[in-house]
Amino acid sequence: MKKITTLLSVLLLCTGISLTAQSLDDVLKDHFSATGQDNLLKTNSQKVTGKMVQSGLEIPFVQMTKRPGKVRIEAALQNLTLIQTFNGTEGWTINPFAGVTDPQPMSEDEVKSMKYNSDMDGMLWNWKEKGYTVTLVGEEDMEGTPCYVIKIVTGTGDTFTYYIDSDTSIMLRSNSKMMMMGNESESDTYFSNYMMVDGIAVPGKIETKMQGQVVMTLVVDKVELNIDFDDSLFEKPVAKQ
Repeated sequence: MKKITTLLSVLLLCTGISLTAQSLDDVLKDHFSATGQDNLLKTNSQKVTGKMVQSGLEIPFVQMTKRPGKVRIEAALQNLTLIQTFNGTEGWTINPFAGVTDPQPMSEDEVKSMKYNSDMDGMLWNWKEKGYTVTLVGEEDMEGTPCYVIKIVTGTGDTFTYYIDSDTSIMLRSNSKMMMMGNESESDTYFSNYMMVDGIAVPGKIETKMQGQVVMTLVVDKVELNIDFDDSLFEKPVAKQ
């Protein structure tokens, strides 16, 4: 019995050493390998087509992203088309659903958010060069799945907490806390139904919650890479007549 107890203690000690030895660099290395980061770095543009489910409505959308940091989003319903464009520095919005038919400049907070979203490589890649502080908080169970928890603090004080499956090294959830219009806005985003596109892991379903309630779900139908988008697509949009 004493030998068994001693052996168990040694096994537990070894397990503890293994867990604590897992560093931030180790977790990121596995994550980048699982998601095909090397292939992503060779990608110059992306086109994502799908539908946005919100308030019981299904709204078809297209998101175009191009290096460096350019984004265009279109969402159409009943002959109305919402358009958001971002050229890496400035952004504009046409939202006929809110009665806005002429392009309006994005606020400073909206531009900040677009800069985060336009990072094709993801916030964890080259985080030091981006001026972020990144720490491996530890491990946490997320709805039955053990996850590594990584926290990002940006130069403006916004925080993003990522939950990465410790088995598959795929991101399952992110929690963001951002200052918007002088107040902290918090949301949770869940990633699932991953698919491989030219060696890159892409979530097929993205669900956003605020205060525990689902506010929007994106369902991805198609992902196209390295499309030759004209830069004019990401400049101030022209209102559709």
